[in-house]
Amino acid sequence: QNLVYYMMFEVIEPNWQEMERAILLSYQGGTTRNDTSKFQHHSQQQHTVDDVLTVHSEFLQRSLKECLLTNRDHIRILTKLMTTCLLFSDQMKRFIETTQIDDERNKLATEERQKRQRKVVDTGQMGSNREKRKIREMRASAQAARRARIKEQTERISREMNSESYKHMIRRFDEVFGSNLAEFMSQLMSDSDGRHHTHLSNLCTRLDYNEYVTRSMGL
Repeated sequence: QNLVYYMMFEVIEPNWQEMERAILLSYQGGTTRNDTSKFQHHSQQQHTVDDVLTVHSEFLQRSLKECLLTNRDHIRILTKLMTTCLLFSDQMKRFIETTQIDDERNKLATEERQKRQRKVVDTGQMGSNREKRKIREMRASAQAARRARIKEQTERISREMNSESYKHMIRRFDEVFGSNLAEFMSQLMSDSDGRHHTHLSNLCTRLDYNEYVTRSMGL
């Protein structure tokens, strides 16, 4: 999430605004005194399509670089991280299907909706004591069945989560993801030391704003 936010709002959006500003200034007679555009050397005399394409090309190159898409090492480790996340998501989906969590959740939601509907109907009806007692018995029976299903589902999920196969899967994903994340953060911190890579420093700060990653991994 932080990586996507960085790419969208700290790279693409400001670079796009700079590109628009550079093109706009070209049709207003050049630069102004306070112009600090990243594309300033292209923004003085741009009156042809080729000039605009040059500015756009510079926007693309800058955005690709700051999104880490021109560094093979960064792309390689990012691909590993994303693949690990996708595999973990698939495993969790299978786990949910195995334990039928969604099915039980839908049943509970339907029961809650029906219970509210019955409450509205019951409050609008004035029946005999026998009818009221029958309604209370039906409610008590439904609640008991609901509690029994919840208990059964909880026990089933607990058994699955305490199984050796599940624990091994979680440990394996944790090891792989932790190793890849440590490598990625090490690369970022190493490359961000240079004064021409301030965008990497910003990304490091966003990904590790409380220094939890660096402390937990001993970086």
